[in-house]
Amino acid sequence: MAVPTDNTTEGPLQGIRVVDFTHVISGPFASQTLGDLGASVIKIEGVEHGDVGREMGPEKNGQSHYFVAFNRNKRSIALNLKSDAGRKVALELLAQADVVIENFAPGAIGRLGLGYDLVKATNPSIVYCSISGFGQTGPLAQKRSFDLIAQAYSGIMSTNGEPGEAPVKVGVPIGDTASSLFAVIGILAALFERKNTGAGRFIDVAMYDSLLTLLANYGGYFNATGEQPKRAGSGHYFTVPYGTFETADGDIAITVMTDANWSGLCLALGLDELAADPSLRSLHGRSADRERIYRMLGPVLKQHTVAALVELLDKADVPCAPVNDIGSALGHAHTAARGMLLDLEHTIYGHIQATSLPLRSVMRTTHTAPPLRGEHTAEVLRGLGMTEEKVTELLAQKDAWQHHQNDAPLVQGEHIK
Repeated sequence: MAVPTDNTTEGPLQGIRVVDFTHVISGPFASQTLGDLGASVIKIEGVEHGDVGREMGPEKNGQSHYFVAFNRNKRSIALNLKSDAGRKVALELLAQADVVIENFAPGAIGRLGLGYDLVKATNPSIVYCSISGFGQTGPLAQKRSFDLIAQAYSGIMSTNGEPGEAPVKVGVPIGDTASSLFAVIGILAALFERKNTGAGRFIDVAMYDSLLTLLANYGGYFNATGEQPKRAGSGHYFTVPYGTFETADGDIAITVMTDANWSGLCLALGLDELAADPSLRSLHGRSADRERIYRMLGPVLKQHTVAALVELLDKADVPCAPVNDIGSALGHAHTAARGMLLDLEHTIYGHIQATSLPLRSVMRTTHTAPPLRGEHTAEVLRGLGMTEEKVTELLAQKDAWQHHQNDAPLVQGEHIK
């Protein structure tokens, strides 16, 4: 029996079959990315509880914005993975899949009889990716984690916040999204390798590891000096001036990275005293005298509006931007010109305007709305070659299946332990 696909005809991953056991963000974002690139994604959810993200508010027409944000281009099948019938169908899907993604607690999927070693025995070409807070090995492997916990452990949070104040987390869920994107990179690399070897691979992705990688130059700073970079708010530990500044009607972001930027800033704003000081004509000199620069720059910026400053500094080739809120960013003409908004229609949620991958040239051009829980159970079973009689019989076994019902209550689930 062939694994059913969604008949995708677009995208470079056309024909790649993904079985998705993930929930919330870390994992669903990875499988959605593969789906956006053309893969056929079957999302396996529980018969009583679906993806935990389905219960996270706010909701629109009873449907969670969390789930809608990370589950387009997928089909949902509801299985009881603790039942023989449910596990049998899952194993049939896994036996012919190209990719598996799961983000249960380490070891949980193995206890269900669906772990990598078992799947590899029947499908040696499988690319199997496990995403977790701290990975499958190491002293923290069994520790429960969410984005905040990973940010705290990894050192990312220590870099974020105002000088002299408590560290704060990065606003967006950077641990969840970074681990998802690193998972996609690993999966694509393994699929490429498989073209030459025919063999699959196990990929262990941790939110913790992903955020350590994103320490980037901050990690380099510590390795070079042995010192913790000082928190600088929206500023920078070395480059000056760099950050957000008050204006007459809002905030503006300004980045002076080069000596030419500095000259342009001074000329545009009439900062003659600063321009004439030879000690400020280098990055090192400006970094050493940041307090004086900010003390003289602040009052000048407050004399102008954001729009006037952006126009003035753009002409001087000084990198700058208004500090947009989310609505302003999504509604900006450049966002539309870049094709970064997708319009989808959901049978219950209604109209969905979603942000696209920044890869429009290699994405599928038609998209499907996030599925209802168990919406495609019967379709997937038929695609496995089951007769209509067998499908009807199995759907009637409420301990193993749940056919989608629009009015079925959704209850928040727990991680399998």
